[in-house]
Amino acid sequence: MSDFFHHSGIEYPWLLMLLFLGLFPWFVRGHESFPHPSMLSLPKDKLSIWVERVWRLLGSLLIMFMVLALAGIYWGEPVIERVGRGAHIMMVLDRSASMNDDFADKPAEGSVSKMAAARRVLQTFVDKGHEDLIGMVTFSTSPILVAPLGGDREAVKSALKATDAGGMGFTAIARGLGLALDYFEGKPMTGSRVVLLVSDGGAHLDSKTQDMLRAMFIRQHASLYWIFMRSANGASISAPPEEGREDAYPEYHLHQFFSTLGVPYKAYEAESPRAVETAIADVARLKNQPVRYFETAPRHNLSSVFYLLALLCGCGLFALHLTEVKQWRAA
Repeated sequence: MSDFFHHSGIEYPWLLMLLFLGLFPWFVRGHESFPHPSMLSLPKDKLSIWVERVWRLLGSLLIMFMVLALAGIYWGEPVIERVGRGAHIMMVLDRSASMNDDFADKPAEGSVSKMAAARRVLQTFVDKGHEDLIGMVTFSTSPILVAPLGGDREAVKSALKATDAGGMGFTAIARGLGLALDYFEGKPMTGSRVVLLVSDGGAHLDSKTQDMLRAMFIRQHASLYWIFMRSANGASISAPPEEGREDAYPEYHLHQFFSTLGVPYKAYEAESPRAVETAIADVARLKNQPVRYFETAPRHNLSSVFYLLALLCGCGLFALHLTEVKQWRAA
């Protein structure tokens, strides 16, 4: 009973002020008067007295149940602890304008943009990660948290579908990673933490930004997996740039920086949609520690229960009404 009151609530609490109307049946005269003064000398009928009390009680309950039903009483929204196996995965998806370009290797069936391939494969990844907690951050010039970390797959897939509009702006990888890592801040570590970066470009990070990201990854104990969507005629992150052209290949330097984070890191150089699928499959096979998370259960509207109770009270009043004496029979 205490658990019920702890998890119950009222949608329209101001309607509870009408509960005082339940006193109305106790102050009205609900039967007819008969012009027979000699009846006053008759002994009191205990059955009739109790019938009258039940009549008034049913009237009060009818009014009160109707008020409670209209107020929208509900029970639910308890926090349920669940345990599974998986990881806490924050996907960081690049939405810069370059993601609209083709891969370095075009598929045989025609041109496919990097954004379209990433979206299709990530949707499959979300569907298969049944026990993972997944969130999503997109970034171009500025990062946006489009799906909070949780078990709501439909929210993540809707966020992925919204990328149909195409990308725009520049590649602010540091800000996107920072927002994803901030979402782990202050939360209990109940599973492996993974940041899955899907991007086609790099950015020049100053030493201050590098130190900040390194400290955040170490503090949050988060692993980093980078699926590098290599552009057509783009440079490889595994090949050092030519001397004197180091600034022209920020992807290589970004890869080198990620290798010094002090946390597990792996990069996948995807040159085609098939390579993206292979990289995602590799990430999905990660061995993770048990995941413990809390989920809010949906509420249950109890208005129908109170409407049913009001109906039963109404039926009782109607049955008592049928027993009411309308007139005296002649002797």
